[in-house]
This record gives sequence, structure tokens and C-alpha cells, in this order.
Amino acid sequence: MCAKNNFSKSSTLCNVLPDTLSSCRAVQVLDRSLSQNRLAHGILLHGESLSSLEKIVRSITAHLLESNGDPFEHPDCFILRPSGKARIIKVGKSDEANSMRKLVVDMAKSSNQGGRKVGILLDADRMNPASANAFLKTLEEPPVGTTLFLLSTRPYDLLDTIRSRCLNFRIPAKMESKENPKWIKWVADYREWLGLLINGVNKESIPHIMMGAYGLNARFQNILKEMTEQEWEFQKKSLHQSISAEEKDAMEAGLSKGYRKELFAQIQGATAQFARDVESLNNGQLPTTALHRATEILEKSVGLMEINFNQVAALELFFLSSLRVWSSKR
Repeated sequence: MCAKNNFSKSSTLCNVLPDTLSSCRAVQVLDRSLSQNRLAHGILLHGESLSSLEKIVRSITAHLLESNGDPFEHPDCFILRPSGKARIIKVGKSDEANSMRKLVVDMAKSSNQGGRKVGILLDADRMNPASANAFLKTLEEPPVGTTLFLLSTRPYDLLDTIRSRCLNFRIPAKMESKENPKWIKWVADYREWLGLLINGVNKESIPHIMMGAYGLNARFQNILKEMTEQEWEFQKKSLHQSISAEEKDAMEAGLSKGYRKELFAQIQGATAQFARDVESLNNGQLPTTALHRATEILEKSVGLMEINFNQVAALELFFLSSLRVWSSKR
């Protein structure tokens, strides 16, 4: 069996990937297709963690390009990622680095080393209409010996015509959680804050409740910033020098959004656990309506942030709405 992270051409995905990924059915299907040389020309991988999707594509690319080094540095591997604070995959010009038209031209050229070519779109859902239309023709009529990978955490933001021309694989692997003592304390304080709400809002308690909400919001922003900065400092060390400042900005913004998504998922879990605790103290009656409404509010806040609504304001909306939901004791 090959060692983990060894990109030998004889390696299969299940040998080189972490167990949490290699045990996934989608990965096993890809592994069989790869070993039988029957991999589709267009593959859409989607899931909650972009880093997990990258690990899978990195392993497949190493096999396809027979690369013993980092396959993403291979001359026949072409990667396109979002750039700028807006994290958009721009259409650009045919000679412009990190642009869709440059990728299309590169994929149409003959292979540098006489073998296969691989094109990879990271955060593929960040294509604007011009980029998506420019890419569609290549996807419809890919050059011989070409494999195209699209990676996305929001696959339904892609054009239907693009999704339908790819084999779709969902990777149900969550982002690797990082223990953060400040976040563990935050979750405990959040549940304590919910306890204040369900005990009733009055003149004495409302100042503590409001200050608690604003405090939780401020601490959330600081924790997210700290987690992002720490991971970004680590990731920057392994970046190729050719990656532009705009691409780095987009990668850092994407990292922050990924952590934010994970933290909000944990807030949802903590809210559900709080509801179960209330159930045990309330003659076995789960506050179903309150839990349902709180979940809806949380999802609404997440949705607002996805369309670049101010992060602080979105979380403030969640706390203020939660105050009304849980203080009603329903």
C-alpha cells in the first residue's frame, strides 16, 4: 500500500487520502473509474469543505499526470481560482493570468509533456455570467485527453447547463474542526444567554440580555478573525510565488467564509441542544416552534452574509430575533 500523501502514479485514491475521505462512497466510485481509465471529462465535486475537495482532486491529478511531485505545479495542470475581495472568477483576456479566457486557451493547446491535461476551477460557483459562458463551450467540447474539475461548496449557484454536463459527486466531509478554547467558551456563554431569555425578559434582565448579545457578537468577530489569520499564516507558506495578490485576497476571504460556515453550524447545534435541555425541564415538551423559528432565523442570517450583507449586522439580527423567539417560551 502506498504511503499517505505519496503522489505515485501507482497509488489509488483510497490509499493516499485520509480515511475520512477514502471511506466516502463518491471517492470509491471515482477511484474505480480512475483505475479503469474511465474517468469522465467533466467532474463536479461539491461539499461543505473546499479543502477536502482539493485533497481529492490533488490525488486524482497526480495519477492522471503521473506526477511524483505536487501535481498542482505540473505544467499540464491549469488552475483557475477567484480573485479580489469580491472573489470572482473573471473572464479576462486570453493572455491575462488567472482568467477564464486564459484557461480556455491553455486547455486547447497541446500537452506540454505529451500526456493528459487537467483543468481545475476552485470555487467554481464564483464564475460570473461571462466566465460561465466562456467556459461552457470547453466543457461541451473538451480537447482530447482533457479532464476538467469543478469544485464548489454552492453547486446550485452554477448554471444548470454546466452542472448537467458534469458528473456530480457530493463529498459529505466537513471542514476539519480546530479546537479553539475561546470558541468553546463562546458556545457555553451563548447557551447561558439563551437561558436568560427563556427565564423571561423584564426591566432587570433586559440590560444583561442586550449587553450579552452585543458581547457575543463582538467576541464572534474576534474569534473568526483570529482563526482565519492563524490558518492563513500557515497556508501562505506553501503558496506558489506565481499566485497574485488578488488571488491571495480571494483565498483568505474564502477561508474566513469557510470557518464562518462551520461556526454557524455549531451555533445551530448548540441551539438544538439547548432546546433538548429545555425539554427535559419542561415535562418532556420540546419547544418545537421556538427551535424551528430560531433555525429559520439563523439560516436567514447565513443567507444574508452569502450576498455580502454586513457580517456584524447579520449576527445582530439573529440575536435580536432570538430574543423574541425564546422569551415567548413557545
